[in-house]
Amino acid sequence: MKKIIQLLVAFILSLHFFVQAQDSTDKRKPVFAANIAHQSYVHFLGRSDSLSSNATLPIVSYQLKNGLYAQGAAIFIANSATPFQYTGTSVEMGYRFPQNDKFSGNVFLSRFLYKDQSVLVQSALKYQAGVNTSFQNKIININLGADLKFSDKTDVGATAGIDHLFIIKLKEGKPRAFAINPTLTAYGGTQRFTETYQQKQNTGIGGLPIGGNPQTTTATRNVNTFSLLAYEYTMPLVLVVGKFNAALSPSYVMPQNILTSNGEYGRNRFYVTASVGVRL
Repeated sequence: MKKIIQLLVAFILSLHFFVQAQDSTDKRKPVFAANIAHQSYVHFLGRSDSLSSNATLPIVSYQLKNGLYAQGAAIFIANSATPFQYTGTSVEMGYRFPQNDKFSGNVFLSRFLYKDQSVLVQSALKYQAGVNTSFQNKIININLGADLKFSDKTDVGATAGIDHLFIIKLKEGKPRAFAINPTLTAYGGTQRFTETYQQKQNTGIGGLPIGGNPQTTTATRNVNTFSLLAYEYTMPLVLVVGKFNAALSPSYVMPQNILTSNGEYGRNRFYVTASVGVRL
């Protein structure tokens, strides 16, 4: 979701919140947003295929005045063995809590639709449901979240992070500003999705395995244990000019508790996410 779908969706949501913070009009009004994002490295909690895929995602969303919203993203990937191609879709529905200078958050339900034998690690997932919250103050923001991930089995996940938003207004009285939002996040959870992905991984794509060294051994006790899965540092740089927004987000992910016996592959990695879009 940075778990490419969830994290990119959260990235777009942060853009929406930022734009609203610059707008002196009613924040609770219908909003349509369209963005296209590119991520130089595809990963899920630091886990990836061994081909270091990159991804491009057109994302559209619509939010009603009461906070209910729906959004969808198409996923196109490319790597050294696979040309640029469509590989899946994410659809999400949820509710965003009324925002103020102390608290923001949302509850969500996501459906993932991937092509067979998808290269993406998160292709093991079918649904995800959860809640994200942010408690804000002038010094540091505390971000907490919890979710359930549904593959052939069910995983429990949790996130905890801190950030601080710096805003530089470029023109007084106009929604035109630049923001920097350094963020540090820790991800935890069970890893039953690994077993589902391993089954896909062993089939390969075009006869090619898509992970490290696929094995049939499974570490059942390990996948059932709630563990620290990754740390990630990211620093979104966001420019808002009227209805237009652009963002560049350098990130560094550090996966933890990689289950090599289950065919998991991952390493510390720097990558960049870039996005441009409009909000109407």
